[in-house]
Amino acid sequence: MLLSHLIKKPSSYLFAHGEEVLSSEIEHSYLELIARRTLHEPVAYITGEKEFFGRAFQVNQATLIPRPETELLVERALDGAGFAPVFADIGTGSGAIAVTLAAQSGGFVFATDVSKDALDAAKTNAAIHDVSDRIFFLEGDLLLPFLQDLQAWMKRAELKALTIVANLPYISRRQYENLDPDVKNFEPQSALLAGIDGLDLYDRLLQQLKNARGLFPARLKLLMEIDPAQSFSAVRLVLHYFPRATTTTINDLSGKARIIEAFIP
Repeated sequence: MLLSHLIKKPSSYLFAHGEEVLSSEIEHSYLELIARRTLHEPVAYITGEKEFFGRAFQVNQATLIPRPETELLVERALDGAGFAPVFADIGTGSGAIAVTLAAQSGGFVFATDVSKDALDAAKTNAAIHDVSDRIFFLEGDLLLPFLQDLQAWMKRAELKALTIVANLPYISRRQYENLDPDVKNFEPQSALLAGIDGLDLYDRLLQQLKNARGLFPARLKLLMEIDPAQSFSAVRLVLHYFPRATTTTINDLSGKARIIEAFIP
């Protein structure tokens, strides 16, 4: 992967041209990349990109590296979304979710993040994939920067349905201490760690949602990516704020709980 990135050729080229001799400059650069990887720096940060849902996304150390498991979150959001849907991607990071939703659905996405650096990366990815005109990037805490725009959108577009997608930090303090060096030493702590049980940010998100529920359309779906060990606690958290919500736990390809889907009354 590192050599393919360096010589700007697909991996198939390497297998087909194994006899090719590298220039001394390429060899030197290649060994430098290997040295960085030896120190556990993620390949995505070394190459500056990561594939997600069949698209290449630029990443840097201001953003979490997109995970394959998160593709399930996107698939569930797209399922039954209908014509020209509207989504809110809370904690957008690199913008992988927001860009994919906009590109796959033809709809509109509000994408929030507390980090300006992350939003800059997300805007770059939106431009690369030609969806900048359908994503509204908003800086601030979770739902809060979205609420003012939501009121205007409701009046202008007669918005009747909204899907909120959240892949927020969900690593507990104990889990964080035991993470692989590839993650712990390089990916932003703020994009990983979320209190003693890992649900602090989801707690705050649900509290904000409850306080502003009257501003949202009647048909409101919330999708949250979680750690499998949090499935029961996450459902209880949703029902604490919305006792009449209908919740479903969705397993990933390995059979582990990964997504909480809630229809909010």
